[in-house]
Amino acid sequence: RLVHVYTDGTVLITHGGTEMGQGLHTKVCQVAAKAFGVPLSACHVAESASDKVANSIPTAASASTDLYGMATLDACRKILKRLEPVRNKL
Repeated sequence: RLVHVYTDGTVLITHGGTEMGQGLHTKVCQVAAKAFGVPLSACHVAESASDKVANSIPTAASASTDLYGMATLDACRKILKRLEPVRNKL
């Protein structure tokens, strides 16, 4: 998973899952929006690409939501931790 936070407050998420109508992209966006405290409309998912997320596991039902959702949450938490010094100065 790859999470980018932009200065305009938008978030771009790249993960290895494939959207097949199960709502994977929406769920991953919901995780990031909740973690960062931004509206869902500020979160976007880039299409899966092996140059961004190599060696991903196969997309399989709700297991993908669990895996990519928690990977996204982990990435968001790491970003928030790194931004803490900046946020404390505001």
